[in-house]
Amino acid sequence: MYARIRRKINKILGCTSGNATLIVALGAPVLIGGAGLGVDLAQWYMWKRELQFAVDQAAVAGAWARTDSETDDNYVARARLEYNANISVTDDFNSNASVQLANYAGGTANSVVVSATASRNLPFSSFITGRQATISAFAQASFTAGQTFTSCIIAVDEDDDGAITIGGNAVLTASCGLAALSNSPEAVIANGNPTVDAGWILARGGIDDWFDENTDDIILENVEGLFDPFEDLDPPNPAESQVARTYTCASTAASTTANIAISTVVRYTYFRGANANNAVAYTYASAKPTTTTPSSLTGQAVVPTMVNGYVSTATPTVTTTQIAGNGSNKIYERKTTTVTSTYSNVVTVPGTIAGNTSPGTYSAIHVSCDTAFAPGVYIIDGGGIDIIAQYEVTGNGVMFVLKNGAYIKIRGGSDINLTAIQAADLIARGVSSEQANLLAGMLVFEDRESEGTSRNDINGNSNTVLNGTLYFPVSNIMFSGTATVTSQCLMIAADTITLQGKANMTTFCPAGSIEDTTVATVGATVRLVA
Repeated sequence: MYARIRRKINKILGCTSGNATLIVALGAPVLIGGAGLGVDLAQWYMWKRELQFAVDQAAVAGAWARTDSETDDNYVARARLEYNANISVTDDFNSNASVQLANYAGGTANSVVVSATASRNLPFSSFITGRQATISAFAQASFTAGQTFTSCIIAVDEDDDGAITIGGNAVLTASCGLAALSNSPEAVIANGNPTVDAGWILARGGIDDWFDENTDDIILENVEGLFDPFEDLDPPNPAESQVARTYTCASTAASTTANIAISTVVRYTYFRGANANNAVAYTYASAKPTTTTPSSLTGQAVVPTMVNGYVSTATPTVTTTQIAGNGSNKIYERKTTTVTSTYSNVVTVPGTIAGNTSPGTYSAIHVSCDTAFAPGVYIIDGGGIDIIAQYEVTGNGVMFVLKNGAYIKIRGGSDINLTAIQAADLIARGVSSEQANLLAGMLVFEDRESEGTSRNDINGNSNTVLNGTLYFPVSNIMFSGTATVTSQCLMIAADTITLQGKANMTTFCPAGSIEDTTVATVGATVRLVA
């Protein structure tokens, strides 16, 4: 039986007639199925490509919306608008895009995720599976909102190593930010064993690893967009500041000058009697007329202190002379001369108390006694402001402009309380309101045309109170003492800045105060990450 079956099979296999028909019959389903699958795969690929592009664009659009405070609440609508704008082939059978926030790379809600699907019956795949073909797409875009950075210590040099150098046992716990515009790999460095709590440290170049290892500050290197916030300002030069003055500790008395107009009036009267003592008034036929002789002095003469328009009349001068008659008929002539002085254009120059100063241009101010600076702008041309001894130095509403290599040096145990000029004071001195508002709060302003110097040194004590901005765009400033403030953060902007020795800036900013001077604006970023 089995042998017969085997022979039959061998006979069939050995037959060569009709093979092509059999092969075609057996291969037709595969050929037709392959063609159908190819058509379906082309559809899937087209749907996938369109959906992926649409969700990619939607995620990016939603992320950009989240970077702007004016649109961050509308990110879903913005993403769906972009999604719908990029759908055409699957327009009739895609799902509404799902848009939501997600965490990314350790952040919280710092990315936008968009997903969508497209489902439809296809001739081959649906025939085989009995259900619709579904294509899905997913995209994720991370975002970082734009940031604005402020700072109260700014080094504006563009390429120096150690543009900001903190060394020794310096203590800086102002928490109002450091910024260096230098692109050097060592723009901010630390030497010695300082204590630093600056809040954040920014540099166009690099920052010493010491800060990462020894502080909790935010460290941002290679920051583009750092700038000098005062680079467009010019120092003011009011008329009163152009008056040449000399600092002195000697007092001077007040002086008054005026124009004087002198009028002389001569009046004649007549009497008759036996003697001048008992003579009575008499009408004399040949009486002389009254005469007035005005006289005016040009220029100004020193006069007693008085007000403008003051009139002074001297005691009249009287002379009596017998001119006719005899006996009881003697005739006497009485001449009365009155001199009157009228004062105009009165100018009083106040005296000065020892050490008191007025706005003007000084070659130098070397404080050598208790000194009070009157409000205004002081131009120091070529020399310096030296406060180096045990004196009390005050000034409210002042600005010191340094020119031609001028410097400021504060040392020793002086009691110093200087507060910067404000906008109203500048406007009153002829500075435009626009410039006055920009210059308000500037305590020391070095002219950019000045020669750079390394002589700026603040080594005060706890009685050194400086309220305002110290700006040295072409010079170094060394801080090696203590500065106290009472009304605002002390802003230091200089070409380079050195904090060393026992510099103590624990009271650099009053409690609750913030420094709002912007030094960098970093744009928002969006990145498609999935």
